[in-house]
Amino acid sequence: MARFGSDVVTVTIEDAPGGTARIITPYVQTIGGIKVESITQQTNPFGTASEAHSPVGMTRTPDIAIAGFHDDTAVLGPHVVFGTAASWALDIAPASVGRELVILAATGATFTIQVHLVSYEVLPKNGALTEYVALVRQMGAGAWS
Repeated sequence: MARFGSDVVTVTIEDAPGGTARIITPYVQTIGGIKVESITQQTNPFGTASEAHSPVGMTRTPDIAIAGFHDDTAVLGPHVVFGTAASWALDIAPASVGRELVILAATGATFTIQVHLVSYEVLPKNGALTEYVALVRQMGAGAWS
């Protein structure tokens, strides 16, 4: 069984909807779980002692948090990729085309999804390095390849 560490992870996201793909791996310390889940509906009738669910034929990818140390390095830093006014103007537009997020999690395991940036938070810390957290939400279906 092969095992993979953080040294094989690569995180790439467009710097704005429809923008340029940027490898932000050097600025990422943690990334939320990456999963595709089946949406179900509770279907147990009255009088049953246990809950039952049936698939509704749809899937979803829960929000993904991307976090690390704040850096405003031109072009590649997370503040430039997630926090500029120009980028946000495109993210909040109703006609936004979303951003492509690609996560290489292990050799041969790549997750690709079109997302919307829903929040970007800068976290100043007393006596510690400033951090950031960006939250992205699926625009369409994510897929493993």
